[in-house]
Amino acid sequence: MPLLATTIEPVRRLYPALVLACLAGLIPAGAASAAPVQPNDPAWPDQWAQKLIGLPNVWSITTGDPSIVIATIDTGANPIPDLAGALVPGWDFVDNDAEPQDTNGHGTQVATVIAARGNNGIGMAGHCWQCKVMPVRVSAGGSVNPDRIAAGIYFAVDHGARVIDISITRPGSPHWAEEQAVRYALDRGVVVVASAGNNSNDVPQYPAAYPGVLAVAGTDDFDELYFWSSYGPWVALAAPGCHLVLNPFPGTLCGTSFTPAAVAGVVGLMLSRNPSLTRHQVASALAATARPVPGIAFGRINAYAAFEWLGLLPPAQAGTAAPPPGTGSTSAPRVTRAPGQLYTRQQRFETGSFRRGFRASFAVGRGRFETQVLTPLARDCTLSLRTPSELIVAAPAVKNLLSLSVVLSAGRYSLDIGCRGARNRQFSLGVIAMFPRAARP
Repeated sequence: MPLLATTIEPVRRLYPALVLACLAGLIPAGAASAAPVQPNDPAWPDQWAQKLIGLPNVWSITTGDPSIVIATIDTGANPIPDLAGALVPGWDFVDNDAEPQDTNGHGTQVATVIAARGNNGIGMAGHCWQCKVMPVRVSAGGSVNPDRIAAGIYFAVDHGARVIDISITRPGSPHWAEEQAVRYALDRGVVVVASAGNNSNDVPQYPAAYPGVLAVAGTDDFDELYFWSSYGPWVALAAPGCHLVLNPFPGTLCGTSFTPAAVAGVVGLMLSRNPSLTRHQVASALAATARPVPGIAFGRINAYAAFEWLGLLPPAQAGTAAPPPGTGSTSAPRVTRAPGQLYTRQQRFETGSFRRGFRASFAVGRGRFETQVLTPLARDCTLSLRTPSELIVAAPAVKNLLSLSVVLSAGRYSLDIGCRGARNRQFSLGVIAMFPRAARP
């Protein structure tokens, strides 16, 4: 199967509401600077996404405030240990009761990205450790009803949510009730963030494409758009597209289900530091400080830079602090030596079609090996990586995307993709790993 490289031309749209002067003087004098926070959660060393956007430096300023409520319009959420104390009462619009139990797992995973309790010695660190999450169940997994999404948005706004995360998408056209619900939230100052979708094209997805919603795409650790991510002028922001999640055990999943959750968590931190911020100020800061990404209106979020833009840094830090990880260039491949060979972190792609399954083999150096398979009805498929000593199986698919992330020693490894049924499937396979560097002429 051929290896294909794709290029997405830059697309940029002016968002009039996001043109604001930099704010200053919002933080009382006397605050002291502090070293970046490195939480003691066992999975923290594998959480590259939070490090890339500068969260350890932000956490030295705030880890959130319990008064900030972030609603998830999703499949509900379960009270797993790393969400202890994080969940506030929500509603189940599937079973029409006050117990939004997550029978699918998706909503719980999203909630952990937002608010898994950091520095508690268990699990992982979310983005806003002290923020609260309001689970609003509008889907049992798979089906998306715009009327139900609209009802969920009204509920979240009326019950005190400052931020609404919508990590589910639907294709098609705008829906009147859904759009009116979004407008209801925006008119009341609520920040609405939504998944751009895992469709590898620029076709608008809803609710993300409504005016005023911050649609969020997925990027890798080079700040390049993942091949599976949706893009286009309607997509305002991007965030790291692969995140460690819990449900209840840690594992890395990729997809734009988790990118709006990251943005929602960052917004929660902003509002925790200054609750009087408007949604326009928050959106302006995220847009003005985003790292440009071709195909996205503004770019990949930079939490620390957004804090600085809003004047949320302590006086001792403002304008003098060294840039945290993620603020410098990440586009150049990092190089590491392996015995007898030079490796660079590279992206490789394969596209084609298959029936039932296929195998791909890769020789890589020591480091993080990340792979994603984009194919229709991915829930009917499995993705596994065979090493000399074990078989590593990916978590269940996120819609049409299977993903796997693991640290490997240098060697040759085989990926196996298998699907139920004999239908002919189109697929795209992406791998980011330490590949042998091409020999110089």
